[in-house]
Amino acid sequence: MKKLLLATTALLSCYASASDSFDKELVFVGNQELANFCKAVAKDDVSLLRRSFSNKVGVFATSKAGVYELLLNEENLSCNGKGIKEFSKERNADQVLSYLQTVEQGI
Repeated sequence: MKKLLLATTALLSCYASASDSFDKELVFVGNQELANFCKAVAKDDVSLLRRSFSNKVGVFATSKAGVYELLLNEENLSCNGKGIKEFSKERNADQVLSYLQTVEQGI
């Protein structure tokens, strides 16, 4: 099987607005194909994260478990220079972090 090289997705900056809703301007640099993973963390949106992983089956790996294993590695996917789990902790994305920890236990 071919080894995949994934470009790092970087979430350069997040600017908070005065409202409580998600009115943040996100700037993504790097592989735009992976930007939804960082966006899901920034929004603490498990549904978006799950769809993002599912959409990469057949692109990065032949199974959902393979995609999880590949993209949970911070060398393959990073947001703002951190792995997706670390970025979730930093952003207080508790629902996403809980989901990622559950997925990681199942791999």
